[in-house]
Amino acid sequence: MTAWRVVIAFLLVSTAPVLAQFDGPGSPGVSASLIRLFGTNFAFTAQAEYQLLAKDNKELIGIPMNFARSGNRLRVEIDLTRMRNRVRPDAAAQVKPLGMDQVVSIIRPDLRATYQVFPKLHSVAKMPMPPSESEAFLKPAKMERTPVGKEKMEGYACVKYRVVATDEQSKRREVTVWNATELRDFPVCVATREGQETAVIRFRKVQFVPPEAAKFEPPAGFAEYADIETLVNGPAAKYMLSNKAATPAPKKSTPPATKPKTSSTSPTKKK
Repeated sequence: MTAWRVVIAFLLVSTAPVLAQFDGPGSPGVSASLIRLFGTNFAFTAQAEYQLLAKDNKELIGIPMNFARSGNRLRVEIDLTRMRNRVRPDAAAQVKPLGMDQVVSIIRPDLRATYQVFPKLHSVAKMPMPPSESEAFLKPAKMERTPVGKEKMEGYACVKYRVVATDEQSKRREVTVWNATELRDFPVCVATREGQETAVIRFRKVQFVPPEAAKFEPPAGFAEYADIETLVNGPAAKYMLSNKAATPAPKKSTPPATKPKTSSTSPTKKK
């Protein structure tokens, strides 16, 4: 199981090598730093796209997501088979046989917990959120916004800002944000740079409709596990074995009957 744990840890815990740029638990780019950028947009649903770009702006990783917010509660749905991954092209293919290619992250700072839900396995891993992370979600931070221009982004006229957030521990985080003026100043694009790579989140099809409260709870009847490793060794292993057993072995191909040899004649030459 060691190889599987490496792949799953790579995908679910640190899908992007620079995930720490957003200080995000649970899902790529999802963090207290990000949630503060939504301003007064406390309830909405959206499609999102997370990208990790190399220094030449070429994509290393791309992950489509469904995103929902209600207060300080977040829900992120990911289908890893849709992930574009130049870093580990085979990663999703290794996770799919385990039934872990569909992942729902429910981030609950009020409960100091993050839930990783795996619908195919009817299982959920409940992981404690460190007090410093939960407090970062629940307590406001100092935000300094400096307009640096106007640009069109994701089809909207936007004001481009340089934003510096400072938390209670005096930790600073700088990001570039494109706020759509006709969309309640919603941040349709957020980018941060660290070293030679850039992490970007784009939001599309934003709807200011309060999501159902049940969306932020683990599904009823799902088995709960204390960590990903236990879940991998339990329901994921059983899922793989049962699917292997359910998959019929390929039929042996019957060799074609040998035809009697016929004497070959040379084509008649034209005179």
